[in-house]
Amino acid sequence: MKKIKLSANILEENDLAANKARKYFTKQNIFVINFMGSPGSGKTTLISGIIKLLKKKYSLGVIEGDVATAKDAEKIAKLKIPVALLNTDQIGNACHLTSKMIRKAYKKLGEKVNILFIENIGNLVCPAEFDLGEHLRISMTSITEGDDKISKYPPMFMKADVIVVNKFDLLRHFDFSVKGVKKDIARLNPKAKVFYLDATAGKDLDKFAAYLEERLINLQFTIE
Repeated sequence: MKKIKLSANILEENDLAANKARKYFTKQNIFVINFMGSPGSGKTTLISGIIKLLKKKYSLGVIEGDVATAKDAEKIAKLKIPVALLNTDQIGNACHLTSKMIRKAYKKLGEKVNILFIENIGNLVCPAEFDLGEHLRISMTSITEGDDKISKYPPMFMKADVIVVNKFDLLRHFDFSVKGVKKDIARLNPKAKVFYLDATAGKDLDKFAAYLEERLINLQFTIE
């Protein structure tokens, strides 16, 4: 069986643009967080919950990536947070965002932010390969998706700084092995910070928000 690989030139070009973008964001003291995961894993709900906890302390912005529609962007906009929408069906139905898209979208926000949340396209494959110039990469899965996603889609979780297992309140209703997931994480990415959350109810979101603040402070300290 043959394996098809992404063109090295495409990835190299994106990496160069991503490094340039990261330097720009770092210089501007903008903490960029890339949220990745499958459709329905709870990315929008998690971002919304964090916004509610942090918006009184920081200037926040969101770049919302979707193949089509503005549904998730509209949910974010209701929180009175600047949001830029990227619909990839307008540029060839891309299954991921790129660093160049992010730079252009950031300019559309129209104001300076301290923390920039990026919600990537719902997909466990393509987004993992594309650096967006972020400082923190968060990969999400959920109880409802089953306990095999981390082992079946290793690139998505091997490159993550943080792994979130969402919808943990539903654990008793599914045949889901937490022990197996922990083993997969230990094998593929033992350095990742792991959170088990219920983003809808907000359980442990305060701990997650505190972690993000700690990372932001560390970034500022590094710059200084």
